[in-house]
Amino acid sequence: MYSNLNAGSDISGNMTGGIVLKVLPSKDKIPVPGNIISVNIETDQMTEMLEEAELSDSMIIVLGKKNQFSSDLAPESFYRYGCIAKVMQVIKLPAFGNKAVIRCLKRAKVTGFNKSNMNLYARIEPVEIDAETDELTKASLRILKKLYKDYLDIFPHIEKPDYILSIDDEFINPLSFADSILGSLNLNYKRTQNMLEIKDIKNLVSELHIVLINEIEFARLEKKIEAEVTQRTIKEQKEYFLKEKLKGLSNELGADSVQIPEIIKINEMKKKGELTEQAVTKTDIEVEKLSKMHSMSPEYGLIRDYLELVISLPWKKSGEVNIDIGTAENILDEDHHGLIKPKERILEYLSVLKLVEKLKSPILCLVGPPGTGKTSLGKSIARALGRKYIRIALGGLHDEAEIRGHRKTYIGAMPGIIIQSIRKAGVNNPLILFDEIDKISSDFRGDPASALLEVLDPEQNNTFTDNYLDIEFDLSDVLFIATANDQNKIPAPLLDRMELIRLDGYIDIEKFMIASKFLIPEQKKVNGIGEKNLTITDGAVYKIISEFTMEAGVRELERKIAKICRKTAREISSDPDVQVRVDENNLNDFLGIEEYKDFSNVTGKKIGEVNGLAWTISGGTILKVETNIIPGKPDLRLTGKLGEVMKESAQAALSYLRTYAEYYSIDRKTFEENEIHLHFPEGATPKDGPSAGITIVISLISAIKKIPVDQNIAMTGEITIHGDVLAIGGLKTKLMAAKRSRIEKVYIPKQNLKDLEEIDYEIKSSLEIIPVNHISEIIEKITDDK
Repeated sequence: MYSNLNAGSDISGNMTGGIVLKVLPSKDKIPVPGNIISVNIETDQMTEMLEEAELSDSMIIVLGKKNQFSSDLAPESFYRYGCIAKVMQVIKLPAFGNKAVIRCLKRAKVTGFNKSNMNLYARIEPVEIDAETDELTKASLRILKKLYKDYLDIFPHIEKPDYILSIDDEFINPLSFADSILGSLNLNYKRTQNMLEIKDIKNLVSELHIVLINEIEFARLEKKIEAEVTQRTIKEQKEYFLKEKLKGLSNELGADSVQIPEIIKINEMKKKGELTEQAVTKTDIEVEKLSKMHSMSPEYGLIRDYLELVISLPWKKSGEVNIDIGTAENILDEDHHGLIKPKERILEYLSVLKLVEKLKSPILCLVGPPGTGKTSLGKSIARALGRKYIRIALGGLHDEAEIRGHRKTYIGAMPGIIIQSIRKAGVNNPLILFDEIDKISSDFRGDPASALLEVLDPEQNNTFTDNYLDIEFDLSDVLFIATANDQNKIPAPLLDRMELIRLDGYIDIEKFMIASKFLIPEQKKVNGIGEKNLTITDGAVYKIISEFTMEAGVRELERKIAKICRKTAREISSDPDVQVRVDENNLNDFLGIEEYKDFSNVTGKKIGEVNGLAWTISGGTILKVETNIIPGKPDLRLTGKLGEVMKESAQAALSYLRTYAEYYSIDRKTFEENEIHLHFPEGATPKDGPSAGITIVISLISAIKKIPVDQNIAMTGEITIHGDVLAIGGLKTKLMAAKRSRIEKVYIPKQNLKDLEEIDYEIKSSLEIIPVNHISEIIEKITDDK
C-alpha cells in the first residue's frame, strides 16, 4: 500500500532517514483516515504539486493548520499530526477556483520540515494504533455502534456508511469503525485534531461516546425548541386569524371587538364614573388603536402599559382625612421634643386646612441644619392627618423629565415621579414631601425647578400634565411639604411659592430629652440590647452632647449612642446576663478621647484675633478673624477662601478705619507703609456673607493699636463705610454656636433685638448679649477693657 512513499529521500541534506512527503494544508477540514475530503487549492505551485502527485500515484501528507484562516506555510503553523493521503483528482473550476479530492489513508506524525523548489516537505513516521480489543472495549464498540445509529437517525442528511453498520460486531475493525464515525461527525476543527492525535483505541472510543451523547442530546433539545417555537407561531397565527375574523363579524353585527383585560377594566371604570372626561377621551383613542393592532406589533405592548397606568391612577379616589387639632398636637409632641415655634405654625396650618375645603396658601418648607428632624416632622404631619405619606428625594435631580415624565415616543419612556408617587399612594390626596429641595440643579436636559413651579402652585396644579400620561391630573388635593438646609440655594420662583418654617437646632436640654426619650431606646432596639443590659446615666448623655458632639441637630449624637450600643452588644454576645453602666468616668472607654473638650481658643486675650459668628447649612459656628500688620508695600491681602461679599466687607471695614483714623488716634502712615493681611482660618472651607463686617473692624484696630481682645467675646453684624452696624440673619443659630463654644459675651446689631423674643431663655441667660448701633460702641468697650 505504501510502496510509493519516498523512503530515504535526501532533499536538503538533513531529511535523511524516514519517509519524506510533500505537505498539503487543509484549512476547511481535519483529515481523518478512511475519509475522502475536498481541499481548496490556493496557489498555482500547489496545483502543480498535486497534479504531479496524481500522475505519479505518489503519496502526500495532509496537515491541519493551527490558525485555520491563515495561508502561512511556515512549519510552525502546522499541527504535527495528520494523514498520509493519495490525490484522487485535481479539479479546475475557473469560476470557483481549483479543488483536489483527497483520500486519507493513515495517521502520521511529522518529525521535521524543509522547503525545496517552493514546496514544503515533511519527514513523517506512520502512527501505529493497536486495534486489539478486550471484552470491555468490544462492549464499548457495540454501544458506540448503537449511538451512531441513533445519531444517523437524527441527522438523516449524513451519508450512512452502510458497509460498516452491516458488518457483524465480531468482524468490525475497531480503528476503521472509529475513524469512520470521527470523519462523519460535524465537530469543530480543533476538537477533531485533538481526537486524531489519540493513540489508544480505548481512549478514542471513549471520546467518541462522549461526543455522540452530547450531539444527540443537543440535537433533541434543538428539535424540542424548534417544535415549541413552531407550535407557538402556529397558535399565534391561529389566534390572529380568529381575532381578525371575529372582529369582522363583530363589525358586521355592530358589537364590540374582543377585548383584553385593560380594555375591560377601562370600560368598567367609565361606567362607574371613575375616570375624568379627558381621561375617557384619551383612553378611547388608545383602545381604538389597540383593537386594530396585531399583538406582535412593538407598539402593542406600549399601549397596554399606558392603559395599565391610566387604570392604576386614583382619578377620583380620595383617602379619608381626619383633622383633629388635639390629636395632631399630641402626635407632634410624641414624635418630636422641642420645636415649639415650628409646631405652632404647623398646627395653625392644619387648623386653616380643617376650616376650608381646599387650602391655597403657600406650601410649607421646613428649613434647618441636618439632623433637626425636618423629614420626620413631615412624616408626623401625615400621620396626624391620616394621609398616605410619600417622600420624594430631590437631591441631585437635574432632569426636568424626572418631574414631568418622558414622552411616549421615546424608548423606555415612563411617567414622572409625581404621577408615580400618586400611583403608589393609591389616593389623590396624599402628603408628598419634597426632601432636600435646595439640592436640585439644572443642565442641558432642562430645569426641574421650573417643572416644580406648576406642581407647587395651587392656582395651576389642578391641571398638571405629565408628558407620558398626556392627561390633566388634579393635584389640588395633595398636601405638599418641602425640606431644605439652605434657603439661599432654593430658586427664587420656588421660594416665592413657599412659606419657610425654620428649625434652627436644639439646645442642650432638648438634645438630652431627645436622647433619653427617642435615641437611646431606638438604638437599644436596633442593636438587640435588653433594657437591663445597658444603662447610660444622665451625666454621660450631657457629656456626649457637650464634649463629643458640636452640632445643631442630633445626628452625630445618635451615632455616638449607636457606638456605645455596639460595644455593649459585643459584651452581651460573650455574657448574655452582663449589665453595662455608662457614666462620665468610663465614657471614654466607649467613645475614645473627647473631641470638643479643648476650648483654649476662647480663653485669654490676643492681639489681632477676634471671634465672629457665622451661619452654615450645618448650623452656627465660630469664625475666627486674624490680622497681621506687615511693613512693606501698602496692600490688603485676604486669605481663607472668601466669597465676593466677604471681600467687600473687608474693604468696607478698612475704608471706615482709614476715614476715621484720627478719631481713633491711628497714624495714617500705618496704611501707607504696611501691608495688612486678613486671614480667616479653616482655609479649605468656603466663606461668604456680610455678617463678619464688625469682626473685621475690631481685628484690624486690635492689630494696628496692639489692643488685646478677650477671646471669650464674639460678635456678628454687617458694617457700613460709616461704621453703622446693620442687621444679620440666623441670629438664633449663631447664639447657639456661641453657647456651645463657651463664649460669654456677644455683640449683635440693635436691629436684631426683635429676634431675641423668639430665642430660648436658656440661650439668652447663658450669654451676655449686647446690642449696638455703631462700631464705635464696641471699640470703646474693648479699649476700656484692655
